[in-house]
Amino acid sequence: MSRSVLVMVAAVLLSMLPGVARAEAPGAVGTAGNLIREAEPRADGIRHVDTKVMIAGLKALNANTYVYPMAGDNVHWEDLRREFLPAAAAAGIDVWVLVYAPSQAVCCVSRPYKHDYVAWAREIATLSKTHPNLIGWTVDDYGHDLRTFTPEYVKQMRAAARPINPSLKFVPTVYYSQFTDAFIAEQVPLLDGVIFPFRDEPHRDTSWTWSLSYQVRQLAKRLPGTDVYLMPYAHPLSHAAQKPTVAYVEAVTRKALEHVRAGELSGIVQYKLPFVSRDAGWTRPASDNLARAGNGRLSFVVQQETTTKAGMWCGASRQVQLTPGAGKYSVSFWHGDGRGRGNPAGFHVKQLLLNGTVVWQQDVAANDHAWQKTTVDLTARLAGAKSAKLEWRLYERKGVGNYFVDVSVDDIVATGLQLSDPGVENAVTWTAGLARQGGPVYCSAQVYHQNYGADLGARIARSYAAG
Repeated sequence: MSRSVLVMVAAVLLSMLPGVARAEAPGAVGTAGNLIREAEPRADGIRHVDTKVMIAGLKALNANTYVYPMAGDNVHWEDLRREFLPAAAAAGIDVWVLVYAPSQAVCCVSRPYKHDYVAWAREIATLSKTHPNLIGWTVDDYGHDLRTFTPEYVKQMRAAARPINPSLKFVPTVYYSQFTDAFIAEQVPLLDGVIFPFRDEPHRDTSWTWSLSYQVRQLAKRLPGTDVYLMPYAHPLSHAAQKPTVAYVEAVTRKALEHVRAGELSGIVQYKLPFVSRDAGWTRPASDNLARAGNGRLSFVVQQETTTKAGMWCGASRQVQLTPGAGKYSVSFWHGDGRGRGNPAGFHVKQLLLNGTVVWQQDVAANDHAWQKTTVDLTARLAGAKSAKLEWRLYERKGVGNYFVDVSVDDIVATGLQLSDPGVENAVTWTAGLARQGGPVYCSAQVYHQNYGADLGARIARSYAAG
């Protein structure tokens, strides 16, 4: 027997072992939310869900799964039953229903059954019998409402649904920090899977991706046999300093697809990816572009109400080659931070490092101008060298408890040094050189896309097709 055949046989046998997480090929790939209503009301005076436009958008995304939110009035439930489910079935798209938890009542109440989740379980199961592409349902922010969703109550939900459709999946939304030992012991055996929104916990941002693989593998280890669906944030995350960028969502999605192929995830559903041009999030306002010129900048952030310690930092580094025969080596760049002399000094410090040594630094409170230019002569320090490492960094000289800052670096000019993408217009060029020490100080290449929905959708569609 050839080695390749042995590997295939071993993989099949491994997938059959109990306790080994595995994904159904090709896995669920899709998005959640962003229901679009028709532009004009019908004869009944109601602007119904625009099923035709939404299905076209989902097909363009190469999605095989859509999470349909039950927000607003009863028309969402009626349109789901009468129009959306049949159209989705014809397009080969599976549907999950999303209902909102009691803690979300200020913004969202699902109708017609509101907070009667036993009724939701029963009625969704009943609907799924006539629409087999309705394969599951979820409760958003489930982990925040465990006083409601006690094991006893979840058993009632299961008892209402299982006799009607035993294959209907209940896959609530649970954040990484909510997977406590008690939750895993008491709740997970009652669930058919979980949706796991990724937000870089214990921090809260949509720019840093390095913790993703660790968290996915930890959940695969701690939840053997449980279907885990990753939810990247394509929509702004509340209380986060920055909106997700095209490059960020694409990077999270590509990495997640690797974990789907490895059997560590069962699929991916974006959080509110704008996939229809009438969506309010389809474009980004010009005010979102915080670059000095062009569309990109380096960003170094400490969020509000965030605790840091002295010595924490985040840096963006690049290895550069020296131009042979150059008589002078220097680097100039523009930087800003939105702070000034009226703010306390001695906490956040902007730095430039050469081969690990600080060659320039400035407190964020040192200057009242939003943008300023700095030039650092490196000639003497680079005598006889052929290459060097440049690193822009935000450093915590003292810890803070609540001192927001967003430092920008842009328009870099390297003299005698070969540096690609000095205007930070391509996030991928800079992402590999990002590093942080300590956690809550983070950094990223922030590149603005005015046509956010179209640009992101095209990239996700390619990833879904390839995945």
